Amino acid sequence: MSHNRILLLIAALMAAALACSLSTGGDAGATPTSLPTSFAGLPTATGLPTATSQPTPFPTPFATLTPLPTSAPTCVIRTDWPTIVVQAGDTLFGIALWTGTTVAQLAQANCLSNPNAITAGQVLRVPHIPPAPPTATPAPGCPNPWFFTFEPGKRLPTDTCPAPVIRIEAFGQDFEGGRAYYYGPIGGDTRGTIYVIYNNGYWETHPDTLNPGDPAPVMPTPPPGRFVPVGPIGKVWLEVPGVRATLGWAFEPEATFTGRLQTVPGMSYFYVDHGKWGVVLRLYPVDMGPNRWEVAGRY
Repeated sequence: MSHNRILLLIAALMAAALACSLSTGGDAGATPTSLPTSFAGLPTATGLPTATSQPTPFPTPFATLTPLPTSAPTCVIRTDWPTIVVQAGDTLFGIALWTGTTVAQLAQANCLSNPNAITAGQVLRVPHIPPAPPTATPAPGCPNPWFFTFEPGKRLPTDTCPAPVIRIEAFGQDFEGGRAYYYGPIGGDTRGTIYVIYNNGYWETHPDTLNPGDPAPVMPTPPPGRFVPVGPIGKVWLEVPGVRATLGWAFEPEATFTGRLQTVPGMSYFYVDHGKWGVVLRLYPVDMGPNRWEVAGRY
C-alpha cells in the first residue's frame, strides 16, 4: 500500500470517530445517567465531616452566643416553708386567706397545675402557720371586747369601742369563685340574709326568699367532685344569674357555724365571721365605694 493511501485511510477513520462523538453528545433524546438517591453509599471525601463528626465552631461572635434551653424550667417545691394537711372542704383560696398569701403564690410554691384540685389529706407548703390569737379583752373604758384579734396594721383609727357581738344561726358553703353564707334574722328582721363573698374582693347580700313548703327547684347536675347548693343559698344561686356565673359550683355541702357580727357605732362598715379558717372579714358598704372586703383579723 502506497504512502498516500495510508494517509487517506487514517484521515477517514479519524473523521468517522469525530462524527460518532458529535452525534452522541448532541442527541437530545439520550437518557441521562440518574443521580444516586442516597449519599450514604458515596465515599467520604478526605477532610469533610461525616454524619457523626463535630462541626467546626462558628467564628466569633457566633461562638459566644448562649444556647437556647431545650425544655421549660422544672418547678421546685418550697421545702423551706412549713407544711399543713388539707382538710375536707378546704380550698386553696381559703388556705391563702388563712396564711396571708395568694392562690398564685401557693400554687407556684407547691407546683400545682390546677389550684382547684387539692384534696383532703394532701400536704401543702405555706409561708407560715398563723399562731392562735390571744383572747380578746375590752379596751380600757370600753365594755365590749372584739370577738377576734386584728391582723397587724388592720385596725382602723375608728376601731375604738365596738358594739356588742351579735351571735346568730349561720351556715356556709365554699364555691369555685368564692364563699356564701346564710345569717339568720337579726333584730326585727323576719328574714335571714345571704352573704356572697367573691374571690375577686367584692361582696353582696341577698334576702332569704325561700318559703317553707316551696317545692324543691330543679337544679343542674354538677360535674364529678362538685355540688349544687340547696336551701336559701341554693335559691339565690339558681335565680340570680350573676351569682351563679361568678361563684360556679360548690366544693362541698353547706356546714353550720355560729355566725358573729360586730359593728362600730357611727361607722357603716362592719365585721363578720367568715365561718371558716378562723378568718374575720371587714365589709365595706357601697357608700364607701364599691362593696369590697378584706381580711381584718382572726380568732
